[in-house]
Amino acid sequence: MGGFIACQNIKGDPSPTDSVNNTGTITVDTAGTSNNPSNTGTSTLQCGTTGSNASKGDSVCFTTLILPFFVSNCATSGCHDTKTHADGYDLTSYTKIMKGITAGSPSKSKLYTVMLRTDNERMPPPPAQPLSKTQTDLIAKWITQGAREVNCAVVVDTQNVTFSKTIMPLLTTNCVGCHKTGSLSGGVSLENYIQVKSYVDSKRLWGSLNFLTGYSPMPPIGKLTDCQLTVVKKWIDAGAKND
Repeated sequence: MGGFIACQNIKGDPSPTDSVNNTGTITVDTAGTSNNPSNTGTSTLQCGTTGSNASKGDSVCFTTLILPFFVSNCATSGCHDTKTHADGYDLTSYTKIMKGITAGSPSKSKLYTVMLRTDNERMPPPPAQPLSKTQTDLIAKWITQGAREVNCAVVVDTQNVTFSKTIMPLLTTNCVGCHKTGSLSGGVSLENYIQVKSYVDSKRLWGSLNFLTGYSPMPPIGKLTDCQLTVVKKWIDAGAKND
């Protein structure tokens, strides 16, 4: 994910609650966890580091990878959103997504197998572009691992912000599924730098990401984290370069 590092916490374990203070650090509530040596209940993490509470491993994070994927590519207006729930599927939450998933078996998971189809019944349907192998492999890996609701706190590198390594990966994960050729929600395309820059110049990108009055909120499942918004603002303030 470019410049992103995720602190992973399995659903059911104590999950950090993030807030950003005016020093630019994330205060993470670690009360009750065994990895807080000071036992004061809190520790601070710079936006660009994982600190001692980052769990290692190869678990696919649901909250920062899988949920944004389904919302961006499938839970679009008129398809599998809460209002339409086409074919009976509302793909906006873990519980609802699991209706089409058989944990441990991608081949028995309808939401995965329909992604691999090559006819008009595939997901997302034409004229939207088919998903990439990288995307379907990620879903398969998550399912194979047990399709767990791995709840991650996103930690972002705010020191080395570039379009190619920070901004585009962020948009690809959270926005591009709804804003690409064949699936232009609101008539907006965010597939490349020129397109993204045009929405920076018109203020629409920042307005939507911040849920400002008069702009369509993006992503629809909720605002990006404060650290993610920080890097977007930093990139914009630096001239929104194609770096």
